[in-house]
Amino acid sequence: MDESAVFEHVVDELHEREYQPLVHVPGSHRETYEDVLDKCEPHSITIGGRYPDVLGFTNTDRVFAIEVKGSSGILRGIGQALTYQQGAHVSYLAAAEDTVDQHTDLLRSKGVGVIGTNTTGITRWAHPPTVESHEQVVDIEGLLSVRFRRSDISGDIASLSLAQPLNYLAPVLAITEHGPLTHDELINVLATEYAFGAGDGTLDGATSLGLVELRGDDRYERTDQGALAAAVLHGHHIHELSDLDEAKTEVRGSTVAAEHHPLAILLRNCFERHPEFRLLLDALRKEGPEIHFPDLLERLVHEYPNVFLNAFCTRSGRATAREHIETGQTERIYTGERVWKDIIRTNVLFNFVQQLKHIGILASETRSHSGAISEYSAEEKPWILLDWGGHAH
Repeated sequence: MDESAVFEHVVDELHEREYQPLVHVPGSHRETYEDVLDKCEPHSITIGGRYPDVLGFTNTDRVFAIEVKGSSGILRGIGQALTYQQGAHVSYLAAAEDTVDQHTDLLRSKGVGVIGTNTTGITRWAHPPTVESHEQVVDIEGLLSVRFRRSDISGDIASLSLAQPLNYLAPVLAITEHGPLTHDELINVLATEYAFGAGDGTLDGATSLGLVELRGDDRYERTDQGALAAAVLHGHHIHELSDLDEAKTEVRGSTVAAEHHPLAILLRNCFERHPEFRLLLDALRKEGPEIHFPDLLERLVHEYPNVFLNAFCTRSGRATAREHIETGQTERIYTGERVWKDIIRTNVLFNFVQQLKHIGILASETRSHSGAISEYSAEEKPWILLDWGGHAH
C-alpha cells in the first residue's frame, strides 16, 4: 500500500473526528498528494528540525502530530514519530496495517499511537497509552494558533523590521483618511504625506500585527484591530499622518513608552496578539531580568525552536540551525559564538531591541548594537527587562 493512499485515509478520518489538521508535502510531491492538499492547508512548522506529515489540534485542543508511511520506511517513521513527542501532546505513526501491526507493542511502549489502514480505510486507531510533558508543545501550540485561532495575523515577527514601531500605525491612518488602497497607492501616500521611504517595511509590519489586510480586490483595508488602533490614535489627537510624524519626532532620543505611554500600550497589545511574539515574551520573562543573548538563544532553541528559526535566523541560517538540531548538535548553536553570529539576523540586535524598548518590554538603558555582528559583545550589552509598571526589575 503506498503512502499517498494511507495519507488520504488518515486525513479523511481526522475530519470525521473533527480534528483540525495541516499537512506538509514537499513541493516535488505536490502532484502525488494533490487529493490530500485539496482537503487540508499546508504547514511549514518543525518539531526537532523535522516537518510532521500531519499536525494540528484534536477535537479537545490538544496538539497532535502524525508521521505517515505506506508499506515501507517503517523504522524511519518510528524515529520521526518519537521526535514529534517533543512538540505534541500526542504523536502517531500511520501506515499499512500489515506493516504497522508488527511494531505496535514497541510503539505503544514508547508512548506513540498507532494508526493502521488498508485499501478501504482506517482499521486501527490506538491512542498513545500515556501523555507526558513536552518541552516544545507551547511553541507548536502558538504557531498552530497563527493558522487556526488568529486568522487576522498573517506574517511572522521577522517582518517587524523597523526600529520605530510607530511606523506600523501609518497604514492605518492612511486607509482611515483615503479608504482602501492598493499596494502602490498606499506606498505613495506614505512617501508623500508621511515622508517615509520604507513603505514596504511599514506595510509588512502592519500586516503582521493584524492592523491591515489585503482584500480580494487587491486593496488594503483596516482590520477590526486596525479600526481600534485608529480610535486610540484619534483619542490622542493623532488624526493624520503628519500628526504621527510629529509624535515620532517627539520620541527621538527617548522611547514611545516614556513620551507617549498610551501609544506604547497600544503597540504592545498589537505585538502581544501575535502568537510568535507572545512565545518570545514568555522566553524573555523566564530568562530575565538581565538577559544575555546566548542564554536567550539556548532557551529558544530548546523550548521555542520555531520562534528561534522564524524570528532570529537569516534564511540561510535557518538551514544551518535545522541541520544542527536534526543531527543532535543543538548546543553548538548557542555555545559557539562564531556559529550563532553566522546564523542570527543582524537587525535582531538593533531594530528589534529598539522596538522592544519603545513598547516598554526592555528598559531604555538596554544598549542595542548597530555595528557588525562580529563586533557584538553579549556581556557588554545585556537586555534589561521591564516589569509591567515600566520599571527595570
